[in-house]
Amino acid sequence: MKKNIYILSEHFKKEFHGNALLSLLAAEKNFNVFIGTNRVYKKLLNENLISPGIFHTKSISHGIEKTELNRKLYKKKFILTGIDEENGLIHKTDYYKIFIKSRVQIKDLNFFSAVFCWGNYDYRKFIKHLKPYKKKFICTGSPRVDLWKKKFSKVWHNRELKKKNYILIVSNFAYSNNFFPFNELVKRQEAAGYYKRSPDLKKQELAYYKYQKKTMFKFVDLINYLSKNLSNNQKIIFRPHPSEKKEFWDKEIGKLKNVEVENKGNIAQLIQNSKLVIQNGCTSSLETFISNIPIFNYIPIKAKGHKFGEFAKDFSLNFESKEKLLEFFRRKKFVNLNKKKLVNDRILHLDNNLSSNKIVKHWVKIIKKRNFSNTNNIFLIKLRLILFEFTNYHLTRLILFLKGKNELKKLIFHKFLDFNYNEINKFFFGLKKILKIKKKIEIKKISKELYLISSE
Repeated sequence: MKKNIYILSEHFKKEFHGNALLSLLAAEKNFNVFIGTNRVYKKLLNENLISPGIFHTKSISHGIEKTELNRKLYKKKFILTGIDEENGLIHKTDYYKIFIKSRVQIKDLNFFSAVFCWGNYDYRKFIKHLKPYKKKFICTGSPRVDLWKKKFSKVWHNRELKKKNYILIVSNFAYSNNFFPFNELVKRQEAAGYYKRSPDLKKQELAYYKYQKKTMFKFVDLINYLSKNLSNNQKIIFRPHPSEKKEFWDKEIGKLKNVEVENKGNIAQLIQNSKLVIQNGCTSSLETFISNIPIFNYIPIKAKGHKFGEFAKDFSLNFESKEKLLEFFRRKKFVNLNKKKLVNDRILHLDNNLSSNKIVKHWVKIIKKRNFSNTNNIFLIKLRLILFEFTNYHLTRLILFLKGKNELKKLIFHKFLDFNYNEINKFFFGLKKILKIKKKIEIKKISKELYLISSE
């Protein structure tokens, strides 16, 4: 009898592809794997439409609602595991004060059977500061990082992108150019209890916001400068952060002759087909380094009052002026620094064994002790969710229209709107081919925000 795994995935662009790889390997071990959003799982739990299994979440603590979800799952006999997608590993902050205290509450940790770590760095911090719970932390690495390795480069290969011979510039201004105003972001953090658990976090985020406001316009200046001074056949693709307003960049740089603003799909495809990546203390710097693509860290303003993104300086080629950056680029002889071991300590990527395999192996181990069975009625789930999502979507649109706030639709629904079923199927087939999986495993759409990966 197959057993169920439920993966919580809110941000399609950041999380879905790594979770698809994880699901494929779990399905090969005879699991039924669901990937869905928070509101969908809440609906199914409230109506008792999903039977117990492993529930794999993207964070340990958030706010009251997250704690209630953890508690409800635990009471319903689900096994909880998780890996924090907002890992904070690109920063040089006090990891315990800024990250662990804000994102891991003991009352939530008690509900979890396992918390998977990105590397030895965060693993050491967790077991040092949370000693009574050290057996819950397991150093596996992340499925997202698996996909950055050479092994999976073919799944990202795109001939049309390669022909563009482009520089990729990645935006990291999710505070200064967010869908929501910064004061709204602060209110959300306060409501979720982050600042109460970590008072230093608020100070650093405010400093980072001020830093981003200045740096953002320096990037506008950089792109204009490069556009004018690079050869006509040199393309620039600009990638906004998933939480940013694309309209700002369309206005500032969208009309430049050799610049393209692109915010669709997974950033891995843009990185792995580029000749060079320019960014500012972004997690994409780690992805670029591990993908063996040259990485420039543009830091025209000195950081004050925060240490966010500072780790990027340790493994990137750093430039404080646009002139020096362009001069170095014209040399056409640049390779990444030999910092593989340093990066590997933060994010496991040198291990030949996939992080996804390690997680699945642990799932197999912990679920053996529980007598779970698959009693999910897929037809009934599909029926309920189609009605739920249709009502939720259109009712929200109507309310926004009546309030004269139609533009907020993007803010509310932006995280999962980018899903292209045909593209994901192609990606899924590519993974199977690379991994040489012969078993017939398919990804099936149950609703807009719930997918099932299983074998026949």
